Parts: sequence; structure tokens; C-alpha cells
Amino acid sequence: MNAKRCTVSVVLMGLAVWMTGCSNSLVGSWENTSKPEGQAFYLHNATFKDDGTYTASAKQGEENVRLAGTYEFDGFNLKLKTPGKPERKYGATYLMAGPKLELKQDGNKQTLKKK
Repeated sequence: MNAKRCTVSVVLMGLAVWMTGCSNSLVGSWENTSKPEGQAFYLHNATFKDDGTYTASAKQGEENVRLAGTYEFDGFNLKLKTPGKPERKYGATYLMAGPKLELKQDGNKQTLKKK
């Protein structure tokens, strides 16, 4: 019984360390490699800082927009919070190969590659 508890504790501690490092994996500059067609909104590029803030340029309809605000990333979901704009929530997959970040929202997908 003690060995089982010890194993569970080690797994939970490892998971906690991994989850804490998720936001750190995003830190840096990213560029869209997927050139999404027909999407009403997509990111051209984004920079995520370790203090939880981000800046980005995006395409909304025919307009180029600049974004700045805060972000949250838990390893599976990315939330972008920009004052005066709707919060954007994405299903997010961080791929170490590349590294790449795949964002999915409302059936649309875009891929960002770390610079």
C-alpha cells in the first residue's frame, strides 16, 4: 500500500511540474505557417512572454489587427485575453518537433512555428 501511494505521489508531482512548465514552452515568438483560407480570424504571428502577456498581429476579415493582452496555457487550451475584444479560446497542441503550436477553434485549424 505504501509503495502504491509513493508511486502515485511521484506521478502527481511529475504532472504538476509538467503542467507548470506548459506556459514556459510558449514563451518566444511564433509565426503562422498554415496560411488559413476562408477563416474570419487567424493569427499572423504572436509573441508570448513569461509574465503571461502576449502581443500578436492577426487578420480579421479583410482587416489586419494588432492584439496585446494576457494569455493562459494549460497544455491543452490557450486563452487570449485582449482588453476591449472578445476572449479567444483555442484547443492547443504543443508539438516539440519544430516546435509547433496547433490551434483549433470552431472546426478551423492554424499552425504556428516557433522562430
